[in-house]
Amino acid sequence: MKHYKTLAFVAALALGAGCASSNKAPSQAAAPASTAPESRIDGNFPANSPFAKLKLGMTQGQVHEILGQPTDTKSYQTGKAWIPFYFGPDVMRTDEFYKGVGVITYTGAGIGGVHWTVYRAIYNTAEDGYPND
Repeated sequence: MKHYKTLAFVAALALGAGCASSNKAPSQAAAPASTAPESRIDGNFPANSPFAKLKLGMTQGQVHEILGQPTDTKSYQTGKAWIPFYFGPDVMRTDEFYKGVGVITYTGAGIGGVHWTVYRAIYNTAEDGYPND
């Protein structure tokens, strides 16, 4: 009789877990991370500018082929680095500063290694080329 009570309890837990629901709409649950509002290419750059060739998700090497080496760089942790059991690729970011051109932000450092890709690019001809901390 004791085994029947245990079996009934486990079955009730399994049914309860199977009936759990999410309060996210299907469109929210399916949205990829790269469409976050802060992930963008922004600024009033001329159509013939090298900056116009940049695309979200490009590798750091591809950007360097287009824009050359940056004036300065800055790397930092994101808040995701402190989330327990977060194993995604956004625990570190790197900003590259191009004097007179703008700032490129890369993401892609995580448990699987470092694979920098463009996360954000802001065109700004007034950029001095150095982090303003």
